[in-house]
Amino acid sequence: MSDLFMSVTTGQNAAGSQHHCDALFSGFWFSKGEASVGQRHARRKEGILLKNGEQISFSGPKATDWIRFDITRDAPVDGALLASKIALPAQPENAACLLRLDQVTFPTGAAAYRHVHPGDGIRFLVNGELRVIADTHQDTAKVGSAWFEAANSPVRAEASTTQSQTSFVRFMVLPAAYVGQPTIRILDEAEAQLPRKQVTQRHIDELAYLSPG
Repeated sequence: MSDLFMSVTTGQNAAGSQHHCDALFSGFWFSKGEASVGQRHARRKEGILLKNGEQISFSGPKATDWIRFDITRDAPVDGALLASKIALPAQPENAACLLRLDQVTFPTGAAAYRHVHPGDGIRFLVNGELRVIADTHQDTAKVGSAWFEAANSPVRAEASTTQSQTSFVRFMVLPAAYVGQPTIRILDEAEAQLPRKQVTQRHIDELAYLSPG
């Protein structure tokens, strides 16, 4: 049985250029420019999903800057900024998984209280600074930093107290039952009752069939 990997890369494409999807699935998020896949179109601060064999066309008057999350079999993407082996979420065998690309934005000093999510995923910081505190380690992510969080691994996230906004883009493989639903589960009952200051915007929420092969 082969393994599945998730990778994240960044890059730029000139207007009029194209990219062929060789991964099982690729999720793009655009920091500048725009692109289309067939009749689907996405602009700056939006996302779009490709499946194997599809082609994305970059448009607009200037180049398009992007962050791309790939799911591949057997090996990660060459030259990835970060790559990790992933496990499929706990659900019935051969069921579709949910591929979600979203963006989480924190105001100054806000925190995501100690919590878990039900699927593996990679995060990429696009604004500000974020302290990520796991049970065994902690790191400070800056713009351009990427990190992996495994399913059901507790973490707390604290946004910069000096910058007006901290934001990351995230790609996760989730159980199908979470279509259209939030995935965060606050672990402390008292903290779960506190106001949630961060805002989440979903860009991709699509069911896909994945298997280790």
